[in-house]
Amino acid sequence: MEEYCQITISATSKEEADRISDLLVKKKMIAGSLIIKGDSRYWWNNEIVEKEYHNIQAFSLLKNKDKIIEEIEKIHSDESPIISITKIDGNRKFLNWIKDSID
Repeated sequence: MEEYCQITISATSKEEADRISDLLVKKKMIAGSLIIKGDSRYWWNNEIVEKEYHNIQAFSLLKNKDKIIEEIEKIHSDESPIISITKIDGNRKFLNWIKDSID
């Protein structure tokens, strides 16, 4: 039985979010994505950093986890990008769409 996942990926700009999302969709590693913009505050190099980020919510099969992380890390501008992967379940049509959309 397939295991499905949602991947959350931080991006430093809309252009970077588009580039990451487009690459993963074109390589059929994710079925699709949603990009949401928001403010971020975090601890980095002994100080609080405030920055606007674009978060990508993408959908895939858990078996693609390592390949997805590798592709993102190749092109991401952050030294330590956020790549969070969570197992998901859902309605059959949604899960079938994910499975049918990726390799």
